[in-house]
Amino acid sequence: MDQSTEGQLRVIRKVIAVMQSVGIPVWLFGGWGLDARIGRITREHGDVEFWVERIHADRSKAVLVEAGATALTTQPPAEACEFTWDDVLFSTAYFDRQPDGSSVQLLGRWSDWLFPPGSFGDEPGTLDGMPVPVMSVSGMLAMKEQFPHLRNGRPWRQKDVDDIEILRGLAAEGRAGK
Repeated sequence: MDQSTEGQLRVIRKVIAVMQSVGIPVWLFGGWGLDARIGRITREHGDVEFWVERIHADRSKAVLVEAGATALTTQPPAEACEFTWDDVLFSTAYFDRQPDGSSVQLLGRWSDWLFPPGSFGDEPGTLDGMPVPVMSVSGMLAMKEQFPHLRNGRPWRQKDVDDIEILRGLAAEGRAGK
């Protein structure tokens, strides 16, 4: 495991520990989220991404900064916050869950992105032997499949095509975090 991956794993552990200590749920997504659903590290990652319910946005930012992260002003505050911690880039993106659990809504540039019910459940993934909260397979698959069709989307990269194939396989197997 290279230094970048080790540093990102340390930050994942720190963010999860800090957020759990104050009762704020988080869910990994993106490449690290997929690796957590697979149960092993499959490639290098450029960053670490977490989902946080918008009702916890301000508090999550405050507790992360208090714990040692540096908040950056690179993202619209209604959408996300990027941070660095020990020279590792990570972000928290915000969503609103409908009271009946029927849908999830984002604000800003990504408000046309729709996630299926159960995208933010309790079934953990595993990274480096550690259980971690992670977005469901169906939620990550919906994100990937919709991306090129969003008003601010872009064409799939090869890694997106590969991720979609893996996620479809996990969904077909009925793997954790449907």
